Amino acid sequence: MLFHKNINALRALAVVSVVLYHFKIPGFSAGFLGVDVFFVISGYLMTRIIVSGLHKQQFSLIGFYAARARRIIPALLGLCIALAVFGYFFLATDDYRELLRTSKQSLLFTSNHYFARDGSYFDAPLQENWLLHTWSLSVEWQFYLIYPVIMMGLHKVFALPTFKRLVLALGVGSLVFSALYTPGHPVASFFLLPTRAWEMLAGGLVFLYPLALSPRAAALCEGLGLALIAGALALLPHDATWPGYLALVPVIGTVLVIHANANSLFARNRALAFLGKTSYSIYLWHWPLVVLLYTCGLLHDWRAVTCAVLLSVALGAASYGLIESRTRALKRPVLGLVRYAGMGLVWVATAGAVASAIKHNPQLRWTQDDGKPEYESKLYAQHCDTNAYGASQCVLGTGDISALLLGDSHAQSTAAALMLENRGAAMGWARAGCPTLIDFEMGDKDVEQHCKAFNADKFAKLATDYPGVPLFLFSRAALYTDQRRHSGYSVYFNGDKHQSGPAFERQFIQTYTQTVCMLARNRPLYIVKPVPEMPFSVYKGLTLQHRLLGMNSDIVTPVSEYQARNRLALEAIETAAERCHAGIVDPVPYLCPDGRCMGSKDGRPLYFDDNHLIDAGNEQLKGLFKQALHSNTGSTAVR
Repeated sequence: MLFHKNINALRALAVVSVVLYHFKIPGFSAGFLGVDVFFVISGYLMTRIIVSGLHKQQFSLIGFYAARARRIIPALLGLCIALAVFGYFFLATDDYRELLRTSKQSLLFTSNHYFARDGSYFDAPLQENWLLHTWSLSVEWQFYLIYPVIMMGLHKVFALPTFKRLVLALGVGSLVFSALYTPGHPVASFFLLPTRAWEMLAGGLVFLYPLALSPRAAALCEGLGLALIAGALALLPHDATWPGYLALVPVIGTVLVIHANANSLFARNRALAFLGKTSYSIYLWHWPLVVLLYTCGLLHDWRAVTCAVLLSVALGAASYGLIESRTRALKRPVLGLVRYAGMGLVWVATAGAVASAIKHNPQLRWTQDDGKPEYESKLYAQHCDTNAYGASQCVLGTGDISALLLGDSHAQSTAAALMLENRGAAMGWARAGCPTLIDFEMGDKDVEQHCKAFNADKFAKLATDYPGVPLFLFSRAALYTDQRRHSGYSVYFNGDKHQSGPAFERQFIQTYTQTVCMLARNRPLYIVKPVPEMPFSVYKGLTLQHRLLGMNSDIVTPVSEYQARNRLALEAIETAAERCHAGIVDPVPYLCPDGRCMGSKDGRPLYFDDNHLIDAGNEQLKGLFKQALHSNTGSTAVR
């Protein structure tokens, strides 16, 4: 069976796109589509193996699984072991245990489901996970488990023409489902097999429906395919939901290149052949280097990025030479399957045992630490109830209710600063990831449903309960307004998901102002400006920078970055405060002295992650709420 030379060239194009995208190289803002190219290639190769074997009556399901295990597991296991050794010496205890948990999920090929529960691929905290990239391996492995069984069943029952049409129908069905499901469920769609299967089936259809092309036609076909892939890399909108119908562009481009099988400069290029041959190992090793730079605050340092890109290729080549090329011989399929699957399962058991041992015996670590900062405040007593849609209602402190807090998770994490000044108790209403707006839509429809239920319930309570008690609004507003992020939390209005620019900004300010005026009708109301966000998890960054780089400097970010990220939110707050006679509480002067916002102070983290304050951070805000809590009107801004 002849191997298409352009397959390795396509693999090279895919891995270069992904690597440069992750290292934030300009011009590759859509480089994540390299994974889609990999999926098409995989579907083509798997279909060729399965159908050719079935046609010759030589296909072995055990042999197929063994070959896939040999291809994927050894190099992945090598990476997991290397990261475990690295983490033992350099990671904080809680982060090390999370690394071990993730490595278990990766080698069980369930990491895509694990990450789908944690949020968007494009946002922290997933961006700090050392094995985030293994989600795509899990998708492929799940496809490998199911696909040959389906193909064997179809081949046994149907003649070849019907067989091919049914495979086509499966692909079209998955594509339609992806296009319909992705807009409302972007996180699940990105990570899970049902919305990705059509990409692999598209590759399979290349084998089932081959084209006989002249050399000239093949060259044109290849050129058009490469143009589609390049065009997608350059022109796809930054806020595209993925994979939806837009993923057709790189998928069709890849299909055309494979169909062409042209003897071109692209296919014969030695550099591309090398990168393609080592692409799997390069893919495995590049992401931990991205996380390392990200956590150390070096992802925008061109020298560090250049070294990391080159090191990705070097480590990939080493992994290929030392692991991949040495595990290619597979003479006894059953023994091979037992061997490679067993290797993975042994590591799963080992990682689980080590994680458990460290949890109960932290002294086993090479270096010890005080553990991850406590998210729940120790500065006051609280009693919380959680309802069916994931929102919390907390009574903070003791005595009569003298303040109300409403918002997202920042209402929880910043409550301690208010309680430092409050003379009575406070009622806190919070639902993580929910904008305080009377009307909105969100990219993730599941989140939208819960948020609207939460808001409706609390708005109704505020209309009748606790009259005259001051209300404080908290929000990580940029999470909802920053349309540069690929996030299901971004809001939009009037069904126009792609609304942007001045039209979106006017609508957001108008809706926010209407919300504030409604809530301020029967009580003093104060809007708390957003807390500054750090570029990465403060606790993780401090630990890694100190242990690996010997750095002891505090983590800071310019106040100008805070102002840029929150520009729209700050304008909306000022407008609403003026029109609704609300007060403004501004934490920036307390957290950003000398034009720099503090993530840590004297080596002590002020944040739980990159945006939630802990007690040490809230203590920096002492005095912030004093005037608001002890004044009789909400009409005077507190700044």
